[in-house]
Amino acid sequence: MAKDKLDEFYENLDKEYGKSNTDKNVDYVMSLIKQRLLPDGTVDDNIPVPSLQSVAEVMVIMTERPNLTFEEFCEKDRSHKRVIEYLFIRARNHYDEVEGLIKQLLGKSFKGLTPKIVFAFLKIWRQFNSEYKPSSFMKVVLFPEKAKEIIDTLHFLINGEIGKNAATVMFVARDEGLISSCKYEDIKDEFPSIHQKAYNKELSQLDMGERETFFRPTRTALRTRIGYTKKEDGRIEFTGTSLSPINMLYQIWRWVLSLF
Repeated sequence: MAKDKLDEFYENLDKEYGKSNTDKNVDYVMSLIKQRLLPDGTVDDNIPVPSLQSVAEVMVIMTERPNLTFEEFCEKDRSHKRVIEYLFIRARNHYDEVEGLIKQLLGKSFKGLTPKIVFAFLKIWRQFNSEYKPSSFMKVVLFPEKAKEIIDTLHFLINGEIGKNAATVMFVARDEGLISSCKYEDIKDEFPSIHQKAYNKELSQLDMGERETFFRPTRTALRTRIGYTKKEDGRIEFTGTSLSPINMLYQIWRWVLSLF
């Protein structure tokens, strides 16, 4: 890969890879996860370690041909499918093991593979594994088709708060009907900065008395940023109804969580 081509790849990672084919690749990986679901709801991640040669081939394909989806090159070579399963399914519970295998390639020599390609691949792989594995908080989100908008807005409003303000945002979100629970044990994975003792203390206070004036700014912010109105009968109507690929992933993830 020529230097200018590699530089272009780095500069356009989001545009050429993340925005175009990542959504298709997420769908493909989720379809592979579905195929490996066991009766007890767990995922069979007992996937044989692929050869370094096969992993190197996948790295080169992904970096030199970013417009080619996982499914397209896996259909042509079953060994590539095994690599994808190992890299993106095995890694869910064995992250260090898989990362260690990838790093082994830094000291190996395979056709078309360079250290820069290995680092480029690591960037893609880490991004995929960090962004596309929603937390258990998805269990309480009542509208998975709008999950990204809801979760992003809650993060924006909480903004690192550990007690009173965090409790207020979550309490109002539950009262609005966006989430089914605001208990600490249900939100802690998604919002690790929240302090359990301070949060629970404030949450118990919010259950006492009418505080609409106090809640109104948070309620307005939720409705404005997420984009919805609430009818007199309590129904929520979103202004944007199209289902984005990431929210489709959240729907699938919520279904997976429901099996546990």
